Amino acid sequence: MAKYNVENENVEIRLERLFKVEPELLYQAWTDQRFLKQWFMTTARTNKSIQVNTEQNGSYEIIDARNGKQNVIKGAFITLTPYEYIVMTIGMPELSDSEDTIEVEIFEREPGITQMIFNYIALVPRERRYTTLEYKQKKKEYHDSTAHGFETMFDKLQLTLEEFEAGL
Repeated sequence: MAKYNVENENVEIRLERLFKVEPELLYQAWTDQRFLKQWFMTTARTNKSIQVNTEQNGSYEIIDARNGKQNVIKGAFITLTPYEYIVMTIGMPELSDSEDTIEVEIFEREPGITQMIFNYIALVPRERRYTTLEYKQKKKEYHDSTAHGFETMFDKLQLTLEEFEAGL
């Protein structure tokens, strides 16, 4: 018997970015552990371990250490269309049993300019103690703080790509 809570709702975040790189390099930044350990949920300085299997249904695990605490980030690559499209899951097992979904569309706008459309879908459970208004506020806070976190991460992605292009 399926078990579900009709009060649970998704938070969806959609971000768009332009990068001054070819689509192949942006795709590589999402699938190559040499790039991922510099910007995706970690940094080269705080990354303790990264394992990436970029095959269809392959998985990844990142261990990041900050302020004396280790964070484990795990997920799977659900769909990989080279240089165009990625669907992956992301979860933090210490915080939740659920996984969120990331969808990345990559396409060339003009030579040397690539557009990324990023979609993130997360389940934010409604706790009984929250009124409808409190729950909506909690979802908005989650949306805003998560969107800000991804924007910051994409700033780091931009720097990582610029450094790679410059040969640093």
